[in-house]
Amino acid sequence: MMKAAITFAAVALLIAPSSARAQSWEASGLFGFTPSATIDQRASELSDSDVRGAFTWGLQGARFFTHSLGAEVLWTQQASAFEIGTSDGKADLFTMIVRQLHGNVVYRFGSASAKWQPFVFGGLGATFFTSDTVASETKLSLDAGGGVNLFLSRSVGARAHVRYKPTFLNDSSSDFCDPFGFCQGTLHQIEFAAAAVLRF
Repeated sequence: MMKAAITFAAVALLIAPSSARAQSWEASGLFGFTPSATIDQRASELSDSDVRGAFTWGLQGARFFTHSLGAEVLWTQQASAFEIGTSDGKADLFTMIVRQLHGNVVYRFGSASAKWQPFVFGGLGATFFTSDTVASETKLSLDAGGGVNLFLSRSVGARAHVRYKPTFLNDSSSDFCDPFGFCQGTLHQIEFAAAAVLRF
């Protein structure tokens, strides 16, 4: 899955005409937050079960074929935990790192000279779950979102986006569940992020 995402992004970034290369790249450092994602299947004794919300950071690189149409590679990381709750309070069952690597198609609105440039994006990739106490797993994931760029100059700007990033867990068995399957088919997460952008 990871190889497919990397290959998709690399091919998309390299097929643009050479005449557009000089001013068609963007790079960003992202900082944001991913709220808690509820786990639907849980024991009757539990009042809550979720993947805990946490600070998220990452990197983004994009290549635009035209002013409007481009492709990006987006990598993010979130330090989280599988959190359960009872009437006595909440506790972490185990901590984990959630990383995502996605290749996206991006479409920008407005003129090339506009300071404010709204955009939408969507694509596919992989989610990597790792923990010190549980065997790592990789799952297929998608993402779709939108946001806006504010360019303060020709080369420097800021970005804000909202991203829906479902991960396909494929683990709905009632008899046995993977630790990173959470006994459900899909993990639904939303990300809110801002970034500094360099354009060149």
